[in-house]
Amino acid sequence: MKLGRAMVQKMREHLEQTYPYEGCGVMLGTPVAATDIYRGTNIRQERKEDRFVLDPSDIMHAEEYAKQKGIEVVGFYHSHPDHPAKPSPTDLESAWDSYYYVIVSVDHGTLSKIGVFRLSEQGDRFIEEELIIED
Repeated sequence: MKLGRAMVQKMREHLEQTYPYEGCGVMLGTPVAATDIYRGTNIRQERKEDRFVLDPSDIMHAEEYAKQKGIEVVGFYHSHPDHPAKPSPTDLESAWDSYYYVIVSVDHGTLSKIGVFRLSEQGDRFIEEELIIED
């Protein structure tokens, strides 16, 4: 999966601002490259430091925004504050087929690692994808 450098910077700013809580949002682009984000709101009230629920209205607004730009929703991103950029069992439970999932480790308020994942065909595990950051 290719991520645009400017998009990664916007994602970094968003997720570092939400630290020490999990931040989340929607990735937009084409099936092979995410080029923009739509910042989401974590509406989870308890355990925000290690759980998130993306506001459903953010998904709808992201879809409208993408349609206006001639692109599409290609996946979702969220942070793991002070934890590895690897999917958790909770991430697997809430994942949807056909989307990319970017998980960002934010250590002590600073982005440290990015991982990109997709569900297996069986939907029982995540498969890590190659990450390419380009201009």
